[in-house]
Amino acid sequence: MELIDLVPNSLSFRVFTTINVDDESEIPTGFTGRVRRHVAGSIAYVAWYTEGRLHNPGKNHPAYRRFRPDGRLKYELFYEHGELQDPSPKVPAVRGYYADGSVHYEERYQTGKRQDGKDGTAAIRKWRNDGSLRHEMRYEDGRRADRPSRVAARA
Repeated sequence: MELIDLVPNSLSFRVFTTINVDDESEIPTGFTGRVRRHVAGSIAYVAWYTEGRLHNPGKNHPAYRRFRPDGRLKYELFYEHGELQDPSPKVPAVRGYYADGSVHYEERYQTGKRQDGKDGTAAIRKWRNDGSLRHEMRYEDGRRADRPSRVAARA
């Protein structure tokens, strides 16, 4: 079912199309708008597309949100033109949550590649359920940076 929604955008309104699907094959090629996927009567995810590629509808709103069967947020992804991208220096492109809503992991991306944050934050950070940091992994231009390279290990 297609819906047309109006959303306030500063002093004007933004018009967009929403489709509800039960299968990804129902998403039209080159679609622009919001997709809600349903599984077993509940929303599994909400995704925003621009010309067939995932794209954030706003600076503070992710392009993809996946939900647990009980409706709680499982993870969210920020995309620009189909590539994972940190929306700001303080917000990672990927953030996963425990069932209680606390942060489980974060991943930082620049133009679709894992990359440490501009402020020096590790590209991947994972926490235990008690909130303590479990581990961090550093990346440069999509490659692991915190382990010796194979060339250096052979020397």
